Formats: sequence, structure tokens, C-alpha cells
Amino acid sequence: MTERYAKTQPWRVAKQRARRSNRIPPLAPSPREVRFYELIIKKAKANKKLPKRLLVLGATPEIRDSGIRNGFEAHAVDLSKEMMDKFSLLMKIKKGRLDIRIIKNWLEMDYPKNFFSVVVGDASLANLATRKENEKLVNILKKITAKSGYLALRQVVYPSNFKPIKSISKLISLYRKKKISWADFFAELRVHSFKKEVYNKKTYRYNAAKNFQLIDNLLRKNILKGNEYKKINAFRNDVINTFYPEKIFVQMVQKHGFKLIQTFKDKPHRFFNYMYIFVFRKV
Repeated sequence: MTERYAKTQPWRVAKQRARRSNRIPPLAPSPREVRFYELIIKKAKANKKLPKRLLVLGATPEIRDSGIRNGFEAHAVDLSKEMMDKFSLLMKIKKGRLDIRIIKNWLEMDYPKNFFSVVVGDASLANLATRKENEKLVNILKKITAKSGYLALRQVVYPSNFKPIKSISKLISLYRKKKISWADFFAELRVHSFKKEVYNKKTYRYNAAKNFQLIDNLLRKNILKGNEYKKINAFRNDVINTFYPEKIFVQMVQKHGFKLIQTFKDKPHRFFNYMYIFVFRKV
């Protein structure tokens, strides 16, 4: 039987994600990642041939602020009006003529050719359910990004040199002993701990719903404490993610007319080794 998914998957965690206290990595870009995104915007700004227009795949408030602060029209496109409304409240620059909000499926965007100089997707491609949808979106971005324009994507990948903590009990123990941060504890439970059970290496699909069901089992078996589970479960979702081996992800984007020019990995969290920013340029 063929699996079928919505072209874009609605998130059900807008309320939690839009709390200012929850705008921390990996749930949001880190302050240094935000500054790095702004450096890309400034590079585009310095090129007088490029249009002063930024596309944000989603409603990420920090990136929209960066664009507007540099005089760019910041077009935020998101399927969810609730996400757009709640995240817009977190912006430091209040709505004005440069703050453009579009409620639409990314796969149905119909902007003119060469319309944007910068496109940013902060963990956006991971939330499409299939590689086919990822490829379709990147192809759309090729059309609407100006030549020499930038595509910056923060993405979960599987690098060949990262060694996850294999034992869940050890991961929990390290967290309780404060040897790793809550962010790393959460990220490894969500990306690595149940990879064998929920990840399809052929399709690159990662079943978040099943992942959380397995986390439920940790609570039932008293492996997780109630307060630990409650904090993790606040960000529960049932989407199908697409997570790629690092090389496959880069190849997928580059085949659509982009060239990788830079990566940015923040510190000190462990997850920055497998969730970081890739910068491509349209050739």
C-alpha cells in the first residue's frame, strides 16, 4: 500500500513554540545562528543587482526582523494562520510595509522569476513528508531566487562522523547529572534514540508520531520521570519528517541549480553537529 501525506503538514504546537521562553535552540535558531542569517542578508544587500526581498519559509520571527531591519521586504509564507499570528507577535519590528504575511502552501507559491535575493528555511524542508515534495520545493525556489541569490537552510542531517549516545538509559543519566543540556537530551530522543524503529533509510522519512509513542513507553516503564516527560511532550507532533544523510541532502539541493558555499555550526550543544545551516548560492 502506498503511503500518502498532505503536501504540507500542519503543526499543532503553535502555542508552545510561540512562547518567548521556548525560543531556544533546537526549537528556534540560536542567537548566533540568527546573526549568521543576517550576515547572508547583508551580503545580498551589498550586491546592488539583487532585489531587496527575503522569503522566509515559515513564520520565524527572528529572521523576518533581520530582513526588515536591513530594508528588505520580508515575505513570510506559512500554511497555518495560527502559527503566523502567534509568531508575528514575537517580532521586535512591528508590522509595516516590509512585513508581508502569506498563508499558503509552499508548493503552491507563484512568485515571479528571480523575485528574491535570499530564501531562508529554518528547519522547513524537514517538515515536508517526502523527498519528492522537497525536490519540488527546491525547484520552485530555483525559479524565484535571483541569480547569485542565497538559499540558507537549517536542516537535520545524519553526518558520517557524529556518534550519538546509543543507550537511552545513559542519555537520561547524563541529562540528570547535568552532563548534557536539555536541548541535547530532547534532540537526541527526537532524532537518534529511536532511529532504527521510526526511520526509513530508503525514503528518508522519520515518523514523529511513532517516535513520541515510544517516548510514552519510557514514561509507562518509569524510565522517564513525569516532569521530564511533560517538558518533552509539550512539543509533541505527528508529522512525517524528512531527514537525510548529509551528502544526500547537499546533492539533492545542488541538482536544482544551487551550489553549497558555506555551512555554519554553532556551539556548544551536541545537536549542532547534526542540525545546522547550509548556505547555497544560485548558479
